[in-house]
Amino acid sequence: MTLAEFLHPVRNTPKRVVVLATLYYFKHEEDAPDMTTGEVKKALVKAQVPRARKANVSDVLAKLVPWVDRVRQGRWEITTSGEERVRAWLSLGDDEPAKEDVSSLEHLSEGLENDAARDYVDEAILCLRAGARRAAVVFLWAGAVHETREHIWRVATKKEIEAALQVGKPKTRFRKKDDFSLIKDSALIDLAGHLSVFDQSERKRLTEALNLRNDCGHPVKYKPGEKKVSSFIEDVLQVVFGATF
Repeated sequence: MTLAEFLHPVRNTPKRVVVLATLYYFKHEEDAPDMTTGEVKKALVKAQVPRARKANVSDVLAKLVPWVDRVRQGRWEITTSGEERVRAWLSLGDDEPAKEDVSSLEHLSEGLENDAARDYVDEAILCLRAGARRAAVVFLWAGAVHETREHIWRVATKKEIEAALQVGKPKTRFRKKDDFSLIKDSALIDLAGHLSVFDQSERKRLTEALNLRNDCGHPVKYKPGEKKVSSFIEDVLQVVFGATF
């Protein structure tokens, strides 16, 4: 994620907000724990923050204490209370679990050979970095569904897939790979179980994951917390993608 993307939700807010958020971004995304006023201003200009060229960054930083602290040679760093303030402004939640989950997804993405599945995982990464947990769940689930379809297609014939789908629904037909699009996600989990792709315990984990995906993909009041999303990511990566933790 670029600084411009990170600051987009607050780009038109008071300068103290964008300046503090910039220090947060560089600390967590660029491994730069402290910055000079000139570096902060240059970053704001590059991110095309309105009126950045005329901003008195030195004055803004001085008034941000105790959310910032002046360190060696006129450099400024964000404090713990400052980080909490930025997470509240941007609805980022607890940052550390999210960073661990992003790292796990990035590692997964690097090893995926299927472009479509990797695209979904990459979308989930972007959402998670931005604190959009519900969107991250939806995109990762889409990648998991795609990967499950590909797995089934590799290990079973069309007749075997059709026979498994006809358990309980005798009139079901499966003639080509595109017919996967007609299979509901819950039925896909059952199909993978009948074909021994997933065992009973794995099917249970994925059913729980699907319930969360449905809560996140529809207009309901529920908003999953960091730990809930982290658990979802761990289950999906282990069961569908064979990741280890």
